[in-house]
Amino acid sequence: MPKISLASVTPALSLLVASGFCFISILDEAQAAEAKTYTRTPMAAYNALMDDALLGNSYEKPVWNLHDTLKLPNWLTAGLEQRTRYESLSDTFKASQAGTTAGGGDQQITLQTDLWLQAKLGKFRFAVEFMDARALGSDVNTSRAINSNNTANPPNNTMVDTADFTQGYISWADQNAFFSGRGLEVKVGRQTMDYGSRRLISRPVFRNTVNSFTGVRIRVLDYEHWQFNTFATMPVNRYPNYNSVTKDSNLLVKGNQQWDEEDTQTWLSGGILEGYNLIKNINAELYLYNLDEGDSKLNPTRNRHYFTPGIRFYLKPAKGNFDFVAEGMGQFGTVQYNTSVENRQQNHQAWSEHIEAGYSFDMPMSPRFLIEYDWASGSKSSTYTAGSTDGRFDSLYAATDIDFGSSGIYSAFQRSNINSPGYRLNFAPRSDLTVSIQQRLIWLASAGDCWGGASCSSGTAPGLKGNTTGTSGSYVGNQLGVSSRYNYNSSLNFDVGWFHLFKGQFAKSAVSTATSIATPGADTNYFYVQSQIRF
Repeated sequence: MPKISLASVTPALSLLVASGFCFISILDEAQAAEAKTYTRTPMAAYNALMDDALLGNSYEKPVWNLHDTLKLPNWLTAGLEQRTRYESLSDTFKASQAGTTAGGGDQQITLQTDLWLQAKLGKFRFAVEFMDARALGSDVNTSRAINSNNTANPPNNTMVDTADFTQGYISWADQNAFFSGRGLEVKVGRQTMDYGSRRLISRPVFRNTVNSFTGVRIRVLDYEHWQFNTFATMPVNRYPNYNSVTKDSNLLVKGNQQWDEEDTQTWLSGGILEGYNLIKNINAELYLYNLDEGDSKLNPTRNRHYFTPGIRFYLKPAKGNFDFVAEGMGQFGTVQYNTSVENRQQNHQAWSEHIEAGYSFDMPMSPRFLIEYDWASGSKSSTYTAGSTDGRFDSLYAATDIDFGSSGIYSAFQRSNINSPGYRLNFAPRSDLTVSIQQRLIWLASAGDCWGGASCSSGTAPGLKGNTTGTSGSYVGNQLGVSSRYNYNSSLNFDVGWFHLFKGQFAKSAVSTATSIATPGADTNYFYVQSQIRF
């Protein structure tokens, strides 16, 4: 098995350490940190009553809520949320299952129901979250008259995870730990995590299922200057799932519920240091994550062994002012080429960056316009070559909707082998209505590599139709998206969106890496409408 090259890792780690010393040296001059506040709860099962143990509740309390209705004591918190979404997709741009064609349409109704309970006993908190995520009417296989994974666009466990515990943990928090003036929180058990920009580790908002991890997290908060998080966790595998071991799993059959399990052969650990208002309200983050992945009985993996360092600078949006984000990420280690072949281990070296600059106008409807650019490296080729280096950036446990728009059954774009400038306009015609318009031009960072995620196992590869050795260029297409959210009140919200992909040469002529079946040439249309009710 190839070893990690110290020559490739050392410069990046040296840069990270040097940046860290510079970063820490100016923390003492920072101004008071702003508490993260949000007036509108996300359109997802992330209950408004899930308050921050050190900063308090960031979201407005639902006008209809179980706590007041049931007259619960102050030490007990309860919340119930339900989201229903209808999605429609035509002429998708992603890989097909064997023996099928990716053309035609697809639709589904996704349901996400979430129950949250928390008991506060002194400085201790005991919390549990129970979620049921399922899909109805997803890509019916008419030849078998049942919903099946043997279809062009099968449901997967980003859509379905029925009746399971998303969180279950014990935490201890002190807002003035050891009379130091700093907050300290220790959390042990199954939990969801959001770190930094959420481009590497996050609890997805739009996606129907969420990422969970079991382990320990330690958080230290200096209210005047900085925050530090460190963690060591095992990712939780969502079951049932399709892979080379469980090929016949069907996520849509009644009674096919299976409890999620921690992947005891995989560890995700790391730390992130955040500094607030370092220089003229500019904030910064410095982080290093480590993924050490191994195979388990029901979960064959690509044996990813990655170090992912990164740094981010950002200035928050404010009316009448400019704002910006600049984030750079590196990735070094080793990875197996594909789980479907013998152990072909490769050195891994990849990079990614996100840059955006915006301006919030101080005028009616509060418009904010921003330009953005995302780049993530790819490999030289989509096929394995002995001695080659894998260059596809892996976004780990990120949420793709942050930068590339809504996903669901569309899920065309990920932070891997991408070169994409774009712009976005957000405005609010009314206090209870927001609108977002965005456009993205998409190229491949490496024209010889696949498109569709770091593993390429369900991606599309360069090649003229029926000829996988041909070339398809690097232009994927032009994505235009419009979405809008209406808040009836803090308990009932509605959201609607439409995305259109004007396919470029690559999207029209690429083929599935698994089946060599060509993607449909017509442009892709994706539409969704959803409601969220919370108590």
